Amino acid sequence: MANSVKTGKKINLRVFTKRILFCFLFIYLLVSLISQQFNFASLKKQNQVVDAKLEEALNHQEQLKAQFEAIDSEDYIRRVIRERLGYTRPNEKVFVDATK
Repeated sequence: MANSVKTGKKINLRVFTKRILFCFLFIYLLVSLISQQFNFASLKKQNQVVDAKLEEALNHQEQLKAQFEAIDSEDYIRRVIRERLGYTRPNEKVFVDATK
């Protein structure tokens, strides 16, 4: 009879140990899952920021392409000469803003 009580306690101790290990494993997996969700949210925000920067860079690239294609046009050359070099056409009157 004493032998069966010892085996019953051993079985209960084994079952108890297995349950404790299972609980720790469950808690570890739950914490890992929650941590991964926070990491995922952070990476998603970073991805949105990078996408916005990419869109801005693509728009800037399109503007530069348009400027590059316009370089050979006569209107562009005239505009640059007037703006940067200050040239005017003969008999043209130039008005200067005194407030600037």
